[in-house]
Amino acid sequence: MNQRILSVDVFRGIIIVLMILVNSQIGSSSYPILLHADWNGFTLADFVFPSFLFIVGLTSVVSFSNQEGNKRKLYVDVVKRSFILFILGLALNMIFRQTLFNDLRVFGILQRIAMCYLISSFIYLNTSLRTQAIIFVTTLVVYWYVLTQITVPGGGLNQLTPAGSWVSYVDSLFVSSTHLLKKTYDPEGFLSTFPAVATTLLGVMVGHLILSDDYKNKKKFLLMLLCSLACLLLGALWNDTFPINKNLWTSSFVLWSGGWALLLYSSCFLLIDILGYKQWSLPFKLFGMNALFAFVAHVLLIKVLIAWKITSGNGGEISLKHLIMSNYFSQYSHQDAALFFSWFFLLVNFLLVIFLYQRKIFIRV
Repeated sequence: MNQRILSVDVFRGIIIVLMILVNSQIGSSSYPILLHADWNGFTLADFVFPSFLFIVGLTSVVSFSNQEGNKRKLYVDVVKRSFILFILGLALNMIFRQTLFNDLRVFGILQRIAMCYLISSFIYLNTSLRTQAIIFVTTLVVYWYVLTQITVPGGGLNQLTPAGSWVSYVDSLFVSSTHLLKKTYDPEGFLSTFPAVATTLLGVMVGHLILSDDYKNKKKFLLMLLCSLACLLLGALWNDTFPINKNLWTSSFVLWSGGWALLLYSSCFLLIDILGYKQWSLPFKLFGMNALFAFVAHVLLIKVLIAWKITSGNGGEISLKHLIMSNYFSQYSHQDAALFFSWFFLLVNFLLVIFLYQRKIFIRV
């Protein structure tokens, strides 16, 4: 079987578009929905990364179904891809840094994707769907138990604070504070990677359903819709005692964000694979087919815009990003200016993926 599922590419493209819009915002002057929640809570920005991990799980199932060969070769390919993604993430963290190793951030988005892809792929290749569901549920329950029912050394019980949680404690065991994004913890740190694997496994389980010959597409959509609503309900209920929190990647966050991701994907599946409405999806398809390039390119562009200094009229230096903002968007409110700049930045990235698509260049690992 050799297939490419359009709804998967489109969903991945939608998430990349949202990621670019969120990452190109101008600090605290942006609309709150495009900024991450300070601690507990959930915004559109908090929806993006778990959705990307969800689609990593889904696409890995589709990819494995298209590959022939023994498991040994698959294992080698998985390890190779994970290693490349991890090193690429470290390389992005190194760019434009004056001190390379003293305060280099060890963790990061690509690093977490690499680890979640590695672990979820090995689980998928060696277990049944039933076992994967058990691992998913067990991970959420065990993570809740560790964070809320076991006393943090030197701290207390049920400590869900930036400096006092098990997440911050474990991160501090592995790396010093200078290598953590938030100094007391890292939102892509070690311990919170385990529930992030559960997010990826949710995508893996949906991948089973998408490729199944036991159900017609309409029934697949209904099952996905019911599962998404169940995740949202359970996440909302659990939020009362174990708050939805992206930084800690709490179990309620896994269910809540996973429910929204599944709801969005099932909507794409309905529109594209069942109803046949495809024309609207082309821009997202272009981003989705070159997702890795789009991610790396937009991070590099942001770093260049911030690091490139230009002499201003008063003799001082301002970044290229600030120059663009002041010259073209200064007449708007701070929030509107941030939004308009992000749309402009998205357009630049869109032109890049169009260029690659027209030349049939698709960058993957």
